[in-house]
This record gives sequence, C-alpha cells and structure tokens, in this order.
Amino acid sequence: MGDNLKTIEAENVSYRYPDGSVGVRDVNLEVYSGDRIGLIGANGSGKSTLILLLSGLIKPTEGRVKIFGKEPDKKNVEEIRRRIGVVFQNPDDFLFNPTVRDELLYVPRQLEWSDEELERVLKAYAKMFRIEHITDKPPFRLSGGEKKKVEIASVLIYNPEVLLLDEPTAYVDGKTRRQIMETLKSFDGTIIVATHELDVAKKLIDKVVLLNLDHKIEAVGGKELLHDIELLERVGVL
Repeated sequence: MGDNLKTIEAENVSYRYPDGSVGVRDVNLEVYSGDRIGLIGANGSGKSTLILLLSGLIKPTEGRVKIFGKEPDKKNVEEIRRRIGVVFQNPDDFLFNPTVRDELLYVPRQLEWSDEELERVLKAYAKMFRIEHITDKPPFRLSGGEKKKVEIASVLIYNPEVLLLDEPTAYVDGKTRRQIMETLKSFDGTIIVATHELDVAKKLIDKVVLLNLDHKIEAVGGKELLHDIELLERVGVL
C-alpha cells in the first residue's frame, strides 16, 4: 500500500450519465502513494468513467471522491491539476495546441517556468519520446502513435505525483507500445491504469481492481487475479 499516505479515496461512488446510462455503481477504493493499480475490465465496464472520477474531472452522482484529502472544488482544482496527470484513451480528446512544442510546454508555461527550464524540459522529453523531428508540426497532422507519445509526454513533462491512464497503448504500433511501456515502468509515482490488455497490466501494476459488466468492482487483489481464468471470463475480460 505504498507508504500509507492516502492520495485518492472513493466512498460509495456511483455515476450516471445525463442520458441515464450507468458509468459505475457503488465503488469504494483507496489509493495510496506509490500504488501501481490496474483497473481491469471489459469494454463498457466503467474503466474510463472511473478514471474521470478518480482524477476529479467529473463529480459522482452519488458518494464522494477525495483527492489528497479534499473533495475537488473551485478552490483546490488548480492544485489538483498540478499534482495529477491524466492520459485519455483517444489523444484527440487531449491535444489542442497549434504545435507539438506548444502542447508539451502548455502546463509548464501555466506554471510560469523560466525560458531556460522550458527549453531544457522540451529537449529532454522530445528526446525521451523520440519526437524531436515533429515538435513544429500541428498535432492533427501526426499519426496515432505519434499523438499518443505527445499526449503522454505532455503529462509527464510537469512531473505529476499521480498518473491516471486510460488504455495507454491504444492506437499504437509495436515499437511505440514498447517505448510507452518502458517510460511508464520507470515512472516514480502513483499509477492508475485502465486497460483490458492483461499483458500491459502484468508489466505495469501490482494491484488489481477488477470491474464487471454491471459497472461494479468484482474483486480487488494482487496480480494473481490476472491468472484467475474463471474470474476473468466471468467479468468478460477473456
């Protein structure tokens, strides 16, 4: 359980979308500093909704979410945004700046980093993700794999304490997938990753939160749950 410092807590959380469809039902979950958690479930089980709830991007219909001990509100939302990074499943939901350079530096500029520091991190992260050759391109002109790398780099560049990722290896080829996995494995912080890909989970996480097709938590445990074939079949992962 990390170092016992609680970073995120969901208490009896449910979410229903405006059209009446259910996102998640009655979720109780505690995330501690240093945890590496996998939200595992079939498509439609509520993984993406739970990522949005745990990051404070949407408010629960019922129950409450605390982040760093506080419920997100107008007073603390900026602090939460600085300390939490969110990677969406579809990069097009995230990328909006005119160039890759602007995308990478968007948050550091909001934090008023010096010009020297901006250039330093730009070079470092462009090199890390092997995107030096596209920093002047508009994001909409990039391939799916390039967009995903830019999205993840844009979040990691400001060094968040907690990283929430929704299907981080979606829309990428094998080479890009390996690059992303290497980077995420070396991330020194709390990780919550939503995925239906068991090989991704086995390499990145050490705690499993298994969601079923009723949008509830079916089981919580260690990586041994990823080898319980009967359980995985019951929740629709296999």
